[in-house]
Amino acid sequence: MVSTDPDLQMIMADIRQDFIVNTRDKLDDVDDEIEALRQGDSPEQRILEIKRIVHSIKGAGGSFGFPTISKVAHGLEDYLETTGDISTVTADDLQVFVNTLVDILIAGEEPNEELAHMMLRSLPTGRRQSGARALDKGTALILMPRGVQRKIMSQELAQMGYKVSIMEKPIEAIDMALTLKPDYIIATQSLERMTGVEMAWALQMFEATRKVQVAVVTADDITNEMLESLPPHTTLIKKGPRFSLELMAFIRKHEK
Repeated sequence: MVSTDPDLQMIMADIRQDFIVNTRDKLDDVDDEIEALRQGDSPEQRILEIKRIVHSIKGAGGSFGFPTISKVAHGLEDYLETTGDISTVTADDLQVFVNTLVDILIAGEEPNEELAHMMLRSLPTGRRQSGARALDKGTALILMPRGVQRKIMSQELAQMGYKVSIMEKPIEAIDMALTLKPDYIIATQSLERMTGVEMAWALQMFEATRKVQVAVVTADDITNEMLESLPPHTTLIKKGPRFSLELMAFIRKHEK
């Protein structure tokens, strides 16, 4: 039940306003770093500082009633991971993320579901190794722990033209999926508190994610029993020498 105590409501409103003001100050600092990046001033140092500031914003957004701020900040981190090389990170791309965050803060309230979805889908994708932007083919959510395989997979998908969102916890991934409505979800079978297949079943509970194509990556041999346990729109892919080929086949089979 939401408290109707006017004193408490006033305190919460003050705390929320402090968050808005402090976050605007942090984004001003990011603007300064982006401008320095445009001038070619120590790009590695500038991007490292941008990542530090944005990470602090991501951690605070949801706590103050702005979950979309956390998701946009997370998207900037994903952009930096999937772009792959510092030379292909552009100031213009980073500015889009900052401007989106500022728009939410100026509005002073969490955007509705439709607007949040539009904001996340319109964020820049990682660029090709040449620095050119890939055609926008859709969105893929990757759910697996940090590691070489995740990095390679996310960069390959970005090179193909997919906006990539990277998560490590299934509950957070489901929350992101409900807002982002990705075209694909690629999850490892071994997750925190549930399996990849169980998460695929959980996605069936929501209209927004019921038809998302899900690939579950497993180290186990795939048996008929495992295949029979799968929910609709779910594919099992075994780790091994043919993993990359099978993953790309899964993506291309369902490309729109």
